Amino acid sequence: MSQMINVRTEDLAGPALGWAIESIEGAAPPAEGQLQLAFCAPPVDDAQCDHLIAKYAVWVEPGHRESWVADAKCDPFQRVAGDTRAIAVCRAVLLKLSGSTVSVPAEFI
Repeated sequence: MSQMINVRTEDLAGPALGWAIESIEGAAPPAEGQLQLAFCAPPVDDAQCDHLIAKYAVWVEPGHRESWVADAKCDPFQRVAGDTRAIAVCRAVLLKLSGSTVSVPAEFI
């Protein structure tokens, strides 16, 4: 990995979001017949999302102005948005565990 950069949790998406969740939860086992590549942060899927919801008691629902909103702190002022349910849940977990900024490898941005 090259250098790390700080990114606001609410801006994380794609490989950077997958990498940040993987750094907390560990690598998800590959699906049957799927090749696991080194340093390839996978996107978060629905199964992982459901696991995070159960483990961290994440509240998530469709938003009014945003596609999805989620909260893992039981504080309506700490809700985070996402284009998908999985993105909103991951951002809420990261906000709870890592705070408002997360260090990710620059190559994932």
